[in-house]
Amino acid sequence: MSEGDTLAKALADVRQRMSDLQAEYDRVSAELTKLRVAEKSLAAIVEGGSLEAVTGGRGALAPAFPGEPRAARVGGGRGSRGPRANSAKGRLKALLEEAGPQGLSHAEIARRLPDVAPNTLNTYLSVMSNSGEAVRRGDFYAAGTPRPTSDETPEDEADSQEPDDGDEETDAAE
Repeated sequence: MSEGDTLAKALADVRQRMSDLQAEYDRVSAELTKLRVAEKSLAAIVEGGSLEAVTGGRGALAPAFPGEPRAARVGGGRGSRGPRANSAKGRLKALLEEAGPQGLSHAEIARRLPDVAPNTLNTYLSVMSNSGEAVRRGDFYAAGTPRPTSDETPEDEADSQEPDDGDEETDAAE
């Protein structure tokens, strides 16, 4: 291996570590912002102060400190039954969606989600593959579209499957 290859590899490693640390920094910063807001809220409650100072009078949480940007919600709101954005399954779904149609290898997914236990990751990938939320191609997984469950039928089919209980005949007899 030449010296240029070694240096190029070292540069790539440094950039990857820097990217990983930046992602961790962003996560920790968001958590710190939440803790600051919680601390201010609790202090207002315990000390009998007004929560208006914490919420800024808008009903929504204001930045914890002046000049600090508000933490943005990632991925919008939670659906009626979808995973939370900060849950392991939610982060896995987002990771697969970001990867695009080529997907990610199991090893790459495990590397990008180091806080998820391997057996949990395997279970989520298996369940998501079976439900259609993920598509497996060899050792690669990509985001898929969930299949409708058997109890979800289109409105046309649901109308045609409704039994006639004879209400019209009963109403006519009265």
